[in-house]
Formats: sequence, structure tokens, C-alpha cells
Amino acid sequence: MDDTMDTADPTTAPAPPAVPPTHLGPLTMASLPRPDRRRDLAAAPPAPPGGGVGTPVTVTPSHSTWPQRLVPYVFIAVIVSADLATPKDVTFSSTLSVAPALSALLTRSMWQTIATAVTAIGVSLLLYESSLHVASEVEVAAVGAIGAVTVVSCVSVGLVGRQSRMLANVRSVAETAQHVVLREVPPELSQVRTAVAYRAAAAEARIGGDLYEALSTRFGDRLLIGDVRGKGLPAVEAAADVLGVFREAAYTEPDLSRVADRMHAMLARRPAGTEEFVTAVLLSVDPDRPTVQVVNCGHPPPLLMRDGHVAALAPAEPGPPLGLFDLAPPPDTAAAPARARFAPGDTLLLYTDGTTEARDRNGRFFDLTGFLTGRPATSPAELTRQILAGLAAHAGSRLDDDVALLVVRRKPYVPGPAAEL
Repeated sequence: MDDTMDTADPTTAPAPPAVPPTHLGPLTMASLPRPDRRRDLAAAPPAPPGGGVGTPVTVTPSHSTWPQRLVPYVFIAVIVSADLATPKDVTFSSTLSVAPALSALLTRSMWQTIATAVTAIGVSLLLYESSLHVASEVEVAAVGAIGAVTVVSCVSVGLVGRQSRMLANVRSVAETAQHVVLREVPPELSQVRTAVAYRAAAAEARIGGDLYEALSTRFGDRLLIGDVRGKGLPAVEAAADVLGVFREAAYTEPDLSRVADRMHAMLARRPAGTEEFVTAVLLSVDPDRPTVQVVNCGHPPPLLMRDGHVAALAPAEPGPPLGLFDLAPPPDTAAAPARARFAPGDTLLLYTDGTTEARDRNGRFFDLTGFLTGRPATSPAELTRQILAGLAAHAGSRLDDDVALLVVRRKPYVPGPAAEL
């Protein structure tokens, strides 16, 4: 790969919005205006720790409201009114067995269900006393039906409560595992301010294959975002392995490509038959120069935002995903890092494909580049909130894939004599 980055303006296409590449010279971003060094866009207040991460799941027992508790008794009152409005030889007392079932469904409380059943039996007996033309066998059948439905409803409430407690325990374990795998990213590193956000495609799935990390090292701030092929526990294991290698290699490897090589080697050592690969983007922010190194392993390119303009840091020669380096020459080796200008006030957005592949009701993809173009500079945390709000407005509450966002804002620095470009 050349020591260059490619940028272009967004286009409209049937596929997910993409930015077609155009060749640029080394260490330049010609399509973007040069930043004003007197202005510090990073002066916005830093986000609280973990403020951009998806809200942790806390499962609490459901409590019924007063309207829900009153519905069964309203139903009983309707049956009484119907019974009194008809001739005495006609009774609706047998339908009172529906009341305990309604109570169990709406309140999920065994005591509320029993109280409703007692009320229904008492009302049924009163209706029998007021209707002398109804055979006693009918009343016995009505009371028996109420009792049988009550027993079944109470058993159902107990089983549902047990399943809810088990689900709460499972979600608690999943939430803990997510915090172990995806640690909180610090809102401020040595050269950048950051914010992250993660949203699962399904509310029940609290952990998946999307991953991210941000570290301050002696080589500069290093950042990672990636997406593991597949779902479930195998994807979580692969994500944990990739993050573990990155967290160690980022501190010891001066060459960003070597960090990617070691992550690939870890995936290659996983048991045969897993067929796992990870798309990823690795960044290294130069501590002394207004530049950033990028190694792209088959992942959507980062978006560079400057003064309302957006450009994709797309490599001239895209590299294969981690775990598939043997498919491209030279085998088992990542491409050399590409470099681009990343001056104080510039913002980089790293994201997973669940963002750009979110569809609306008409099947149109979310135009992330168009959404960001012309948007005024805000704090990283606020930008993540705006993107998530835009996704919700575009695709609704249901996503087809997990969404992970990592926003990076360059802080001001004092360059050395040879750092000016």
C-alpha cells in the first residue's frame, strides 16, 4: 500500500452509502479545508466515563399499575350488569372464570389472581341467589370453572416468575461479560478525546462480535474498532482474543502493521473449523505531528470531519480481514500503514457496518456521510448521540445488525520545529 489515503465526496447508490476513492498525495487531505489552528474544537467538555456506551441492562421485576389491577374487576362489573339486565332464567356467571385469567395476565401476581378469583366466586353466588330459575348444577359448574382457571393461572404466574428470574440472571452474566470484553474507553487520552456507543440489534442480545479499544502508548494514542464474523459465544471469544492481543501489542510494537499481524496470528491459531475472521481498523495518532496512521483490514473506512466537510480515509489497496491474510500477497502480513493529516480540531469517526447498512421501510441504507456533512462541531459524546438518534429516525427501533461507534477528536498540541507540514 502507498503511504497515502484516498478521499471523495459521498454519492447516492443502491448499495450502502460509500465514498469513491480519488488519489491524494502523502500526508494531505486536499478535499478538506485546512484547520484553523487558533480554534480548538476539542474544547468541548469531555464526556463522562462510559457515557457513550450502550445503557447497561438492569432487569427489575415488573410491577402492575392500578389500571391493570382494576381491569378484572371492571370485567366482573360488566358481567353483573349483563346478568341483571337479562331475564332471571339467563345467567352469565360462567364467564366470570375469565377474571382470574385476566388478573394473572395483567398483574403477574399470584395474590392478585387469588383475590380476583375470590371476588368472582362471591359475585357468582350472589347472582345465583338472585336468579331462582337457574339450576344449582349451573352454579356448581360456574364455581368449578373459576376455581380451575385460578389454579392454572397461579401455576402460570409461578412459572413465568421463575423464567423471568432466570432471564435476569442470564442477562446479568451477559452484561458482566460485555464489560469485561469491552472495557470503558477513557474519554480523554494523550492526544485525543473519545466517545463510544454500542447498540445491539436485538434488545435481548447484550453482547456480540463488535469490538473497540483506545489506549495511550509511547508510540501515541492507538485505537481499534472491529467486527467479528458471526454471532453468539464463538464471536464473543474471538472478540476477546483480538482485544487481548491488541491491548498487549499496542504497547510493544512500534509498527502498527505488526500489531495487526499479531492479531491475525492469534486468529490463525484458533481451533480448526471455527472459520472466523475479523474486519478491523487500527489507528495510531502521532504525538508530535498532525498526522494519523491507518491500517485497514477489510473494514469500512474511518470518516474524517473538518469544518463541516467529510472524507473517507479509504486505503488505495484495501487489506483482507484479520484471519484471512493468507488470501493476499504477501501472506500473513498486513499492509503498511497509510497516513493522513489529523490536526487539532479534526474528528475521526470509526464505525461498524451495522451503521451504514441500517435500512428504512423502503429498504434505503443510512447515508452516514450525508448525515455528517455540514453538521456543526460538537463534543464526541454529543456526536455519538446525534448519530444514534439519526439511526433511530431512519431505521426505527429495530436494527438489522449491531452498531458500534468510536468518535476521536484531536486535542491541541505544541508541535516541534520539524512538525509543521
